[in-house]
Amino acid sequence: MIPDGIVAVDDLGRTSFPGVYAAGDMARRPAMPVPGQLAAAAAAAGTLAAVAADQDLLLADAGTPLPWPTP
Repeated sequence: MIPDGIVAVDDLGRTSFPGVYAAGDMARRPAMPVPGQLAAAAAAAGTLAAVAADQDLLLADAGTPLPWPTP
């Protein structure tokens, strides 16, 4: 969690807890200086997080280790 109470995520919406993703106003990459509130950006972040979750599940089902570290 970032000190201002917002959930820290990587570029794909993954949190530091395996299998937990976050998007929208309650999630922010640490490089972003202030939280933003924009519906279009939240929808895009949610879509990206959903794709990342789907890929992570697919790799897990195939027994393939994730090619990237989780944050």
